[in-house]
Amino acid sequence: MTLLALSRIGHYLRGYKRTAVFAITCACNCQCVMCNMHRLDPTYLPLNQGRRLLQLLYDNKFMIIYFTGGEPTLHPDLVAFVRHANRLGLVTSMTTNGTSSLTTLEQLRDAGLDVLSVSLDHWDGEVCERVRGHRRIQAKQEAKLRYAKRIGLRVYALAYLNPLLCEDGAIQTFVEYADDTLDIPVAFCFPTTSDENTYRLCGMGSGGDYSKLYQTIHTILQLKRHGHRILNPTVYLEDIMRFLRGSPPAIYCRGGEDVVYIDWLGNTYPCFLRPKLFNALEDEPRFLDRVHCNDCLINCFREPSIFAQFPRRSMFVFHEYPTLSFLFGEPRSSAKH
Repeated sequence: MTLLALSRIGHYLRGYKRTAVFAITCACNCQCVMCNMHRLDPTYLPLNQGRRLLQLLYDNKFMIIYFTGGEPTLHPDLVAFVRHANRLGLVTSMTTNGTSSLTTLEQLRDAGLDVLSVSLDHWDGEVCERVRGHRRIQAKQEAKLRYAKRIGLRVYALAYLNPLLCEDGAIQTFVEYADDTLDIPVAFCFPTTSDENTYRLCGMGSGGDYSKLYQTIHTILQLKRHGHRILNPTVYLEDIMRFLRGSPPAIYCRGGEDVVYIDWLGNTYPCFLRPKLFNALEDEPRFLDRVHCNDCLINCFREPSIFAQFPRRSMFVFHEYPTLSFLFGEPRSSAKH
């Protein structure tokens, strides 16, 4: 185990276990069918306010900062945000749609970005263009995945479970494409509709018929158990299946307590589906307490909730060592089962 991993484990044991989903801009250069963010007027969090928010998060026992947008690489101060978070000792993660420059990836690596995810929707380039509304997007995403890996960033593909991935045999083909062809791990986002606050998602689900989604999650779980590099925690995948069967979860979500969403205005929410808790630039922080929510399956909040509770879940640590080592600083090769 590396010194970096030991340091972060020590940080965690001192109570730093919260995660912030931090949208620093709503600007985006894609027009994804499952997202309305591109319809908003482009707005960028000022650098001085971003630094204030990062300090506030550190002071309130946050450990992981997940930079998102919009497309975060369109923010002119993204690298400065990552560097400042790194200096505070925060774990930094970011998702890009794949349109960034190679130079930006190098700058993010040098600033200390811990984990990079690149959106990827399908193995067919034409499908990817239809989903993202951006010409040759798959080629750009593949190029960023390969280059990020080459320069030493911990990188994985992040796939929204669009209907085409839920067709017969599609999810196995996609996982093999990521794992074998691209040689990178993959994680999945559950389709969700949200218009409660500033994070706008359009779902792309199955219109209330979750039978295909259930079978897709079951297949993902089996592929993970058979050694494919799927980073979603096993208990999260199992809890999706429990949810779709109408059963209670093994681990409840703690949105608003152990994980929050902060937008480019400083507005702070429990998740994408709940109203504002406070404005972190103007108000005293008022986080929730004793949250036990099972209203949705959004991985941005369910998975950090699992992470925040895992000391009481020793088997979680055993089963998810590849994922945890990927996050906490072991060599990238150890992420492969």
